[in-house]
Amino acid sequence: MKFGSNRLLTALRLALYPALEPAAAKRFEAFTREVRNTREAGDLAGAEQLYLRAMAEARDSSDPTQLNFLRYGLAEVYQEQKKYPEAELLLRERLEESLKAAQPNTEVHAAHMHLARFYQEQGKLAQAEEHYKSALAETEKPGVWPDRELLSSTALWLGRFYVERQRYRDAEPLFRRFVETREASRPSDPSLPHYLPELAKIYEALEEYAAAEELYRRALKIAEELDEPKDFLIVRALDELAQFCQSRGRYSEAEDHSRRSLSLVEEKIQAQTIADIKRHSRWSKNSDADARVKRARIPISEALDRLAVIYELREKYAESEPLRRRSIEIKEQAWGEANARIWVDSLAAHAKALHKLGRDDEAARLDERVGAIRAQYPGGYRAYARLTSRPMKRTLRGRFRIFMNALLHPSPR
Repeated sequence: MKFGSNRLLTALRLALYPALEPAAAKRFEAFTREVRNTREAGDLAGAEQLYLRAMAEARDSSDPTQLNFLRYGLAEVYQEQKKYPEAELLLRERLEESLKAAQPNTEVHAAHMHLARFYQEQGKLAQAEEHYKSALAETEKPGVWPDRELLSSTALWLGRFYVERQRYRDAEPLFRRFVETREASRPSDPSLPHYLPELAKIYEALEEYAAAEELYRRALKIAEELDEPKDFLIVRALDELAQFCQSRGRYSEAEDHSRRSLSLVEEKIQAQTIADIKRHSRWSKNSDADARVKRARIPISEALDRLAVIYELREKYAESEPLRRRSIEIKEQAWGEANARIWVDSLAAHAKALHKLGRDDEAARLDERVGAIRAQYPGGYRAYARLTSRPMKRTLRGRFRIFMNALLHPSPR
């Protein structure tokens, strides 16, 4: 087996990154980490100044990609600060520079996509559509994008833009194009069970129910036939098909699919729980391990709720109530009273099922709890996450794996 010197050097560079990077590249990596943390901390004015200083330095650099990265980052900061004219000016300058280049380049597509998303966020939909279409036209130039992969993903962006506008006739050919490209290049692509239902929902909106059902069933078939079974892909496909049958009034069939989904979720969660307990029992505190086990069961609760809905649509509350009770028990154990706002809706659903069964005393007690929780949290539940960036750390084994992968499977671009 022989490898070219460039390929070998590229593999070594990837494996040893950032250890053997030039000083300028290391400074840039440190900057990106600093500015990301500054933005996450909410210091947008500080992030703006960091970007401006870095851009002044990058203008003297021989690598234009750094300046482009900084431009886009600063434009995002301006958007967060609601300095929309400043953000628009940066993005338009980048597009104009890209269009003036002597040779076709991929930066034109990137500039159009940034402007499309910028205008979409501002509610300037005509301008957003114009730039999405221009970006799609760029991907149709074989000299710039020979592998056609970005063509399909850009079509997906424009298709979703049309779906949000309920322009389903415009969205359908774009989604179909995306799916056909994926199927042609990767027939066993595990992402297809995710994208096929998106196209199916467009056909549902167009009242083309036979076409929609065929796609839902194809998604399930692909998920079931993957070389490495993906249980949760099957679960999702089953849930999508069950929801379709439910919307068409085919409750018995919806129940069958939903029951199978619940069974798979329970089986998968049980296996994962046993594995996690074995893996963490040596070093984790018992309370930590117990909390993980309880949180891991939340997908079971969600599957129980989906099946309960089908029973309730058929007014089969005797079958629904035990599912609702079990669902709220799982959520309460997972989140506790301190996070009651998360599971209060499930508590209300259980109370409603009890009312329908004539068990009004039990239901009244739950109604009282529901009222108290909602009074305590009038704004409802909202999750927040804060992330920070730290210097990259890689093990020797990890670096060797990166080296071999880059050597044997070089990137096409």
